Amino acid sequence: MCGIYGRLSLDGEFDHNLVKQNLLSLHKLTHRGPDEFGSWENANVFLGMRRLSIIDLAGGTQPIWNEDHTLCIVYNGELYNYLDLRPELIQRGHQFKTESDTEVVLHAFEEWGADCLKRFNGMFAFAIWHIHKQTLFIARDRIGEKPLYYYKDSKTFAFASEIKAIVADKKIPRELNPKGLANFLAYGHAVAPQTIYKNIFKLLPGHFMEVSEQGIAITQYWDVGDEPQVTTDRVLSEDAYAEAIRELLDDSVKRRMLADVPVGAFLSGGVDSSAIVALMQRHATGKVKTFSLGFRSGGGYNELSEAKQVAAFLGTEHYELEVGNEDVVNLLRTMVYHYDEPFGDSAGFPIYLLSKFARQHVKVVLAGDGGDELFGGYRRYAADQFAPFYNKLPGRLSAEIIPNLVNRLPRSRRIKRSINTWQIQDPAQRYGSWLTSFDKEMQSSLLNPELVEQLADYDIGWPYDKYYNQLNGKTAHDSLNRMMYTDFKTWMVDGYMEKTDKATMACHIEARLPFLDYRLAELAYQIPGKYKVKGTSLKRILKHAVRGLVPDDVLKRPKHGFSVPTDPWFRGELKEFVHDTLLDQRARNRNLFNTSVVEKMLKEHVSGTHIWSTHLWLLLNLEMWHRIFIDGESV
Repeated sequence: MCGIYGRLSLDGEFDHNLVKQNLLSLHKLTHRGPDEFGSWENANVFLGMRRLSIIDLAGGTQPIWNEDHTLCIVYNGELYNYLDLRPELIQRGHQFKTESDTEVVLHAFEEWGADCLKRFNGMFAFAIWHIHKQTLFIARDRIGEKPLYYYKDSKTFAFASEIKAIVADKKIPRELNPKGLANFLAYGHAVAPQTIYKNIFKLLPGHFMEVSEQGIAITQYWDVGDEPQVTTDRVLSEDAYAEAIRELLDDSVKRRMLADVPVGAFLSGGVDSSAIVALMQRHATGKVKTFSLGFRSGGGYNELSEAKQVAAFLGTEHYELEVGNEDVVNLLRTMVYHYDEPFGDSAGFPIYLLSKFARQHVKVVLAGDGGDELFGGYRRYAADQFAPFYNKLPGRLSAEIIPNLVNRLPRSRRIKRSINTWQIQDPAQRYGSWLTSFDKEMQSSLLNPELVEQLADYDIGWPYDKYYNQLNGKTAHDSLNRMMYTDFKTWMVDGYMEKTDKATMACHIEARLPFLDYRLAELAYQIPGKYKVKGTSLKRILKHAVRGLVPDDVLKRPKHGFSVPTDPWFRGELKEFVHDTLLDQRARNRNLFNTSVVEKMLKEHVSGTHIWSTHLWLLLNLEMWHRIFIDGESV
């Protein structure tokens, strides 16, 4: 696991001042790779990496060259099937100098070109410079576990694992992208390929790009329904699907335990993490180390007791961390710095703390991300099924009377969202509405008139129109699978993968996600939605698959997730901090927002007449991002 950075001069001119600048940019990624660094450069190319040593601790130093020094690679990630590919490459005549997975990637590219990507099972982002072709080949893993950003103008192409390495160059402008701002306000995260910065983009998952002085060509090499490795000619029984899931998940866990350093797991006490730990125990030579976090606020913000119960049942070596609100203000600036862009998922905060805690004991953790998107774990999947029934009610009742009554309720956020969303007829737009914070109308009230005019023709719902109708394969017309696939392509990769990667790497720890083995993803989208969600029962097929591995109570427990008590914090201890940050003169001088709208939201939230905690968290992160990345405040 590493942080990578590179630069290509597109005008053929070599600037001696860039030598120092490239090393400075690479230094910005030290937290991703504190163990060592390496770089190579010639007249127009620089490749660099910061390494977190996981496999082949002594011999995996990068960059790595092929035998005749025509190909050079910098690589971030883990290839879980590299031991399967290595013997075949040796048989084909390739010579290896290390035991690392990085060198397997390099020789696989030398042998098969871009088609090597279809042979890989792993999480990665890498770049290979081809000396003879004078071309940079850059690829990102199928699912999007590892990030890859890039910048291009007429003279320069730069790429990195994190944006901070790119903008460390003062010549690269730090300009706000209005569309990126609209995406963030809508969903709480960037929507790839756009970012919050003008002219800085994110390579989509399952894509590769080729860069030279002639330009950039981007190609998609994978989607879930293309050529699934595990497939059937007919719909199977629920038992057969459950057996296939369990078999693949077990193999995925086993592969992700391969490391030359200690491996542990995050354990929440829910179905996903509990199943992963149970399978880890089968393959471990000793007790698996597990880690859990809870807030002292208690209630729905603390799952330590549930996690402890599962840890006792499975016999793990369990560690607990309990935190309070005193950590929030001090850590918020740190979190904003590590995310590079304003990031609205407050769960990044506990994951960062848990990662820092776990790093005292292990260097790799397995986590349960991805199970909800593959197997139907979100309440909105069930809630959306009631839309057709709601719309059968008399028009005035469903469109006016019920919404007006519900909107008068002071704190019924979920009921309000359901009623307002069910009224939307188009299924793609309706699904996007479940996940939208500041919708188009709210943004028009919040943003200054100039920004509103710039965004007049911009449809913030485009990701949902695009991906809802893009699912291919056997379940392409299954509405439940369409919703899950849309999350898989948007919410999960731009939100959850971003959250997990940045929070863990900030603490020098590698997170591996067994549910996101691409074979499991391909299988999941062949399974009819009726096997995943029925009525209000969620993740039915996965619970069937792991029955007997985890306590029965876990299978009956409602979904919880990493909840952060921003609602009570913003009405209590953090009230003044939020008010002073969002409404001080510096924030006003940015002239982004109608401050009267922000003042109204703060007042309503503090009084308890409306819950605006999610929206206020977005605005707070945006302002802190401005202070650090635009104003240049130190962290």
